[in-house]
Amino acid sequence: MSGLRKRRSGSMFKWYFIQTTVSVLLCLTISSFSVLFFFLNFWKNDRLTALNEDALSLSQSVISLIQEESDDIITDHSYVRQMVFNVVATISQSSDTEVFITDSKGKILVCHDFDPSEDGLHQYGVCPLHSYFYFPEDIIEAVISNSEKSFNYEGDLGGILNENYLFGAVSFNLNGIDYCAVSMQAESTAFLPYTTEFLRSMLFASVIAVFISFVLALFISYQMVKPLKKVTAATKQYTVGDFSARINSSEGYEELGELIDSVNQMADNLAVLEESRSSFVANVSHELKTPMTIISGFVDGILDGTISKDESEKYLTIVSEETKRLSRLVVAMLNMSKIEAGKLTPNPSSFSFSDAVMKTFLGFEKYIEDKNITILGLSDLEDVTISADEALMTQVIYNLIDNAVKFTPENGTVTLSLKKEKKEAVLKIKNTGKGISPEECGLIFDRFYKVDKSRGLDAKSFGLGLYIVRSIIELNHGTISINSEVDRFTEFVVRMPLH
Repeated sequence: MSGLRKRRSGSMFKWYFIQTTVSVLLCLTISSFSVLFFFLNFWKNDRLTALNEDALSLSQSVISLIQEESDDIITDHSYVRQMVFNVVATISQSSDTEVFITDSKGKILVCHDFDPSEDGLHQYGVCPLHSYFYFPEDIIEAVISNSEKSFNYEGDLGGILNENYLFGAVSFNLNGIDYCAVSMQAESTAFLPYTTEFLRSMLFASVIAVFISFVLALFISYQMVKPLKKVTAATKQYTVGDFSARINSSEGYEELGELIDSVNQMADNLAVLEESRSSFVANVSHELKTPMTIISGFVDGILDGTISKDESEKYLTIVSEETKRLSRLVVAMLNMSKIEAGKLTPNPSSFSFSDAVMKTFLGFEKYIEDKNITILGLSDLEDVTISADEALMTQVIYNLIDNAVKFTPENGTVTLSLKKEKKEAVLKIKNTGKGISPEECGLIFDRFYKVDKSRGLDAKSFGLGLYIVRSIIELNHGTISINSEVDRFTEFVVRMPLH
């Protein structure tokens, strides 16, 4: 059908397994990159703090070394210059960073690479190795003007360097002259070893996690689909008319358990319905075949003269009764069709419920006398008015009284009661007899169901009467229930809203 969505190809097991695996991998990838991001960010902040500490340590060491020996850092005192270099070189080697001392213009005065004791060439005030290199003045000014005397920077100094560096700088003052202690390290040097090791560890952990998730997804997918496969196998049996298959609802989760319970209940209902239909077909076939054979045989006998004219009236009476029997079957089938199609619409009106019961009961006077049945409570019916479809409710009363008289043995008793209870009219029709078992009480109102399967007492029934009774009562906003004890009595209780 064009309005239905196209069914997804492939098995549910495959799709669930793929979706679970992809979800795990996606979550693992996102978590790995998140951890890497926070790790690098933490490590960067940690390195900047370390670079600041190196710069601060350098400035303090230089101040303590030369504050009383010289007016500035670069002087003619070679031993002072040598001591400053030693401090710079020591801090550089211990922290694996590049360390410098600059003036307020960004010119490098001392670096970690040039040893004055090994090379006598030295221009006053300039590091020979970095005479061409100046730190940007705006950065040096930011370092000097920083109230906290420390400064962090990340970048390539406006393109001067060929890669990004991390900088930690501290300004200090000697005899009124500003200097800067700078500690710097390339990001590749700072992060690459740790990042590589982190990624290697993460990759190893991811491989293990993927393997475990693969196995778990395989197991969970199988466990999820296993009950569904049993449901599918059972429903395939149901489609061919075998309703014996049942599924253990404890194998699945709560939602699957509810589905399995529903399928099992459906199978129970289908089995009962199928049995009822089979019984109905057998009953209808019997009920149709017998009267049609009788009608055909007697009519043919009258027409060909086999039955004399004196006896023809007797047999025509039998033909009439059988015709009425067929008519009742057709009416019952039509009523059932209307109920199932929702076309049986009641026309409510106010009428005396007690009068309807009384009038209907009088129609069974002959059958009651023939079986010598004792009637109790008929004269004690309360005068009760209800609002319902009178014709349909009369049919309900007829069917219930018919059942009571039919299943009451000779010399038995039928007891009637009609009274008001709160806002309801309560009609009770009770008869002595075989009664109905508790199991059958739950099925008595199902269509096609017959308690007397031997067709002994229930020869004229088609298994539709009580189904139609319940449907009519519910259409008129009432209820019907049954009470019974085997070999003692059966009682039907009808509750209808008062007018």
